[in-house]
Amino acid sequence: MSIIRLPLAVRTEADHEASAAPPGRALRVALVNMPWARVHAPSIQCGLLQSITRRAGHECDSHYLNIEFASWFGSNAYDGIANIASERLHLMGEWLFSYAAFGEVTPDDDYFAAYPEVKSIWDELTGKGLEDLVKLRRERLPDWIAECAARPVWGEYDVIGFTSTFLQNTASLALGRKIKEFHPGVTLVYGGANFDGEMGAEYARKLPWLEHVVTGEGDLVLPALLKNIADGTDTPIPGILRHATTDTSPTADGSPTADGSPTTDASPTADAQRPQVLDDLPVPDYRDYFTWLERFDRTRLLGRTPVRLPVEFSRGCWWGQKHHCTFCGLNALGMAYRSKSGERAFTELSELLRDYPVVHIDTVDNILDMGYFSSLCAQLATEHWDVNLFFEVKANLTREQLSTLRSAGILRIQPGIESLSTHVLQLMRKGASKLINIRLLKWAAYYGIDVAWNILAGFPGETEEDYAEQLRLLPLLHHLQPPGGCGRIWLERFSPYFTDPSFPIDKVRPRASYSHVYPASLDLEKIAYFFDYEATGTVSHETVAALNDAVSHWQTRSTEAKPSLVYQRLPEKLTLIDRRTDRPRRAVLTGWKADAYEACGDAPRTAAAITRRLASLDPTVPEDEVTALLEQCCRAGVMVSDDGKYLGLALPENPGW
Repeated sequence: MSIIRLPLAVRTEADHEASAAPPGRALRVALVNMPWARVHAPSIQCGLLQSITRRAGHECDSHYLNIEFASWFGSNAYDGIANIASERLHLMGEWLFSYAAFGEVTPDDDYFAAYPEVKSIWDELTGKGLEDLVKLRRERLPDWIAECAARPVWGEYDVIGFTSTFLQNTASLALGRKIKEFHPGVTLVYGGANFDGEMGAEYARKLPWLEHVVTGEGDLVLPALLKNIADGTDTPIPGILRHATTDTSPTADGSPTADGSPTTDASPTADAQRPQVLDDLPVPDYRDYFTWLERFDRTRLLGRTPVRLPVEFSRGCWWGQKHHCTFCGLNALGMAYRSKSGERAFTELSELLRDYPVVHIDTVDNILDMGYFSSLCAQLATEHWDVNLFFEVKANLTREQLSTLRSAGILRIQPGIESLSTHVLQLMRKGASKLINIRLLKWAAYYGIDVAWNILAGFPGETEEDYAEQLRLLPLLHHLQPPGGCGRIWLERFSPYFTDPSFPIDKVRPRASYSHVYPASLDLEKIAYFFDYEATGTVSHETVAALNDAVSHWQTRSTEAKPSLVYQRLPEKLTLIDRRTDRPRRAVLTGWKADAYEACGDAPRTAAAITRRLASLDPTVPEDEVTALLEQCCRAGVMVSDDGKYLGLALPENPGW
């Protein structure tokens, strides 16, 4: 799960002193984590805000209703819907809770006609038909929401906060609306990625039970808002939007009540004050997650799936600050990169591993702080902990850096490869090349690091040859980890493709599925995160389909045939052993030729650079002979080239080098 951020705002010393002042009274605060948040991990939003709220002098509990719902709904079906790859097309998870939140939006038959794949998904998950799905949406889910909302426990709180990211929106809106009916004295606060920018402003204007909406990071503004509530004051807070009417009960269609236009504490573009020194943030509190997990039978819910504890060591993206990837909508309106010190990151990780029964840790950072190689990673490597860490990284990591990750227990990475075409990568502003991406796949395979990656298409300016090149390349890489899938990009709010009119993208409109989820009283242009569009200068659907087929073939061979391409190094010779196809091959390179091949292993190099490396061994080898050897290796499929550089594909057979 990725967290969307707003731009960095300057926080004055007076602001810090004001927020640090104790509240007039201690409030009781509840934070709610709704479906379809994943069950095998706690909410880092709830965990962090719970610690922040307690540090501000208030009581705070986290309610993991996603866990309760998964137990009621069935964990297999829950996980199936929560992890649907095509969710961005049909918004099935949001559609399911839409009736509970808003009542009738469009007829169910219209939705099924627009998205026939929903029937197949439901059949596969449950073995039941559309009649059962309609009953679930129109009766069982509203009843579950009503039963939850009627519980007396909500009336014991002063403030109830909902954090909403991606598929949690309609479930959160539905429960909040119903809670206000049963417990009108409770104050509701909404925040999270689904409320960034004008999305949050539109919800605040139109949905009266959203009394306060946090747009952007809540670390500093939530304690300030709670102090307002506790003190009975109404000090404006940038980043807090307020639906102000004399009657805050929701109307039938979800529009503001009849007292006039709602007002807000800040304009839609006002920045929430953001922490600039992340070391000052507390460690997230996940105790309530494990309490709820045990209450609803952890073994039955998770089976053998391990709990993955989320941590946050940085915010923003240091690469995006310089070159915002054209299709990326993460970090909302700001990319300002802030990172915890390596010492603090190590201390926090140690505390979490000590206090909770986990070995799997997932960072939610958008990119690894390169300074961690000499701090956090180096320290972890000396501890020899049996930890399994996940990080998002940039794809230009060297062999030595990947070795360091392995020693530190970082066994899972997401490097943002996205393509094996240098031209397409340039269109993305990735700052990588075909050979850089292959190098990462190669040495990650050698060090046993799992790589999460996909191949994307649909970038204006791409050519058919860009994808024909990749189709020729893919069979040579069958000994490396295949991508998880292949498909066209989707258009995200906040991405350069969305915000920059210079790109040849037009007819931009909210994804059609939003009209089946949200009522007409909400402006879909303002609340949508995903958009339909038309783009010129992209490849045909047939080309993308052919690449998708090639990826599927790679995935099948990877699991069934387990292809390999290795080399054995012995004195003055190098033996290549190729088992990527059903007909194994073997070739022997001797003398300087063995040295030349191995010199292309760690990183891409030119023939001139290799000739210089060979000079100390045999100064008589001319560059044209070196070039001829490298080209011969490319024709044999044991090496690839790009822009005058060459990279060997074979892995050392010796696992300890």
